[in-house]
Amino acid sequence: MLQAINTWEDYRAKLREFDAVLEHAKAVGAVMTGMVARSSHGRYGAQVFVKLLSHCIALRALAADTNRRSPRELLDVPSMSALARCVVEAHDAFEYVAGHNVTPAERTFRLQLWELHDQIRRLKMFTDLGWSPERLDDIRADVKRRQDDLQAHEFFARLPPELQAELRRRWAKGDPPAFHLGQRQRCELSGVNADWHNIITSQLAQYAHTLPSSVEQMTHLAPGSVEVHRLLAMPLVASLPFLVRVTQAIAAYMPANAPEPPSRTSRTMALWRQAAELAP
Repeated sequence: MLQAINTWEDYRAKLREFDAVLEHAKAVGAVMTGMVARSSHGRYGAQVFVKLLSHCIALRALAADTNRRSPRELLDVPSMSALARCVVEAHDAFEYVAGHNVTPAERTFRLQLWELHDQIRRLKMFTDLGWSPERLDDIRADVKRRQDDLQAHEFFARLPPELQAELRRRWAKGDPPAFHLGQRQRCELSGVNADWHNIITSQLAQYAHTLPSSVEQMTHLAPGSVEVHRLLAMPLVASLPFLVRVTQAIAAYMPANAPEPPSRTSRTMALWRQAAELAP
């Protein structure tokens, strides 16, 4: 993806592609406003799409101004990388709770596990904040109810014994996972190349975190160099396949009035969707 970016004009071309996809995603989001989801996973899917879209809008606001004759400093790349990581995370959550084609039983199990993970994180946070024992007891009771429901769930009984044992161990530690499947398994269900996904998240993490190599690199890159153009584009290019995939998926929830992208944008979306499916 980045190999095609060598000049400032190449960067501007990729930014135009990002803008076209983003405008279509905004149009889909506008049509969704006021719609009532007919299922829990549909409601969560719509909320996660809006979250992902908001990340992409903020990411675009930080992108280098294409009206300039040359790029500005690279100081916004870490913030852009952090936002792009949020885009990846939102995509992965969307796929797990709303995107994958699974049975109703597995769907409810996934939602309940995801909610339990969140509730226990909230319990830990509120305990550290010193909430009153009465309020904490209410959350603990809710956590206990959710754990009991999951262990009695029909889908839990169908899981491999070793996975059941691992989930019970995590629940006993008060550390339930958000997902019962690993990243590679979820990528396979999504039709996303797992090695590509790992490369993207690793690249973004390198700049989202404050690490010596990335700090040094941004300080010493020559203005106008190929490396500068690629680094400026990297968070945008990394986010595009995920924005495309979730926009297309959420549009399928409203087939009657989902807006169609212009033909050129449709071709652009097809190319960026394919980028997530091919081996790196």
